[in-house]
Amino acid sequence: MRWSFLRRAWRWLGRTDVAAVLMVLVLLIVAFGSWFPQLTQDLPGDSERLARWETDVVSRYGALAGALERAGAFRIYRSPLFLALLAFMGFATLACTLQRWQAKWTQAFHLPGQLPEATLATAPFTAALVLAPEPDLPARLRGSLEDHGFRVRSVRGESNVTLRAGRHRLASLATLVDHFALLLILLGVVSSGLFGWREDLTIAPRATAEIGHGSHLTLHNGGFNIERYPDGSVAAYEADVVLVDGQQEVRRRVGVNEPVAYRGVSMYLQSYRESESGYSVTFLAVHDPGYGLVIAAGVLLLLGMAVSFGLPYSAIFARVTADGSVHVAGWAERRAYNFGREFAALVEEFRQV
Repeated sequence: MRWSFLRRAWRWLGRTDVAAVLMVLVLLIVAFGSWFPQLTQDLPGDSERLARWETDVVSRYGALAGALERAGAFRIYRSPLFLALLAFMGFATLACTLQRWQAKWTQAFHLPGQLPEATLATAPFTAALVLAPEPDLPARLRGSLEDHGFRVRSVRGESNVTLRAGRHRLASLATLVDHFALLLILLGVVSSGLFGWREDLTIAPRATAEIGHGSHLTLHNGGFNIERYPDGSVAAYEADVVLVDGQQEVRRRVGVNEPVAYRGVSMYLQSYRESESGYSVTFLAVHDPGYGLVIAAGVLLLLGMAVSFGLPYSAIFARVTADGSVHVAGWAERRAYNFGREFAALVEEFRQV
């Protein structure tokens, strides 16, 4: 009884509608959280940064700030509900992948030659022909299929020859690539939510500020340069900075949309303010450990979807009996565009053969 329940639960986790519902719930929570500034990392022992963040929240929401804080609106991405949904969706995606990989692998690398009787009745496209019984008829039909780009395997029985033709068989694996990409995206989101942080640093001329968050890095404002158009308006600006890592100093130049990365921390130039002593510069320091995973997963997901929709797997069975009777069945994943017309053209070619 217990194992039967576990098997049913495992199959239920692998259903696509379950994954779709979980994905919708996660997206709704993400959309709701995007309305509020999220405190992605607690700041124990750093009362100055926490006070600055709370001041910004109070100035934005006024009297509602306290109620929103108690409701957890500013920590949605770290809430137990959101993390539990992410974990559940990860398990569902993993179950879906494991339940489908064997069938997809078999479809990609193994072409069974026998034609199940049910296939003739359930396939989306079927046809029955009576041709002249000739010894080379299966070979001629095979050549016609190969001319259309199908890889054909033939199995000779006692009274018939079965042709199994497949095209774009390896494209079946693209589904597994998409599932793996979703797992990487979930891993990246969790990594960014649990271990990522960002910090605004406004540094006076020739002053130094600690980046904090356990990075052991300090940032020194070493100078500021502004390029102007002939009419005096600002064309571009950049800052000279010195990153101090223990006893090591690294000099960099940060420009607009030209961040500097060091040891997993990226520094963005946000704004500047001129004073009598020089230019105070505001930087945004970001540590996002899940960024690379999400980018890699996005590339894999687009590649898998492009292969799945651009090169859909299609197959054709043909059973040729000794008296010249030919039964043909065909299907394609996601009802490939124009496959019905191509199937009809193949059947017509068989008639001419």
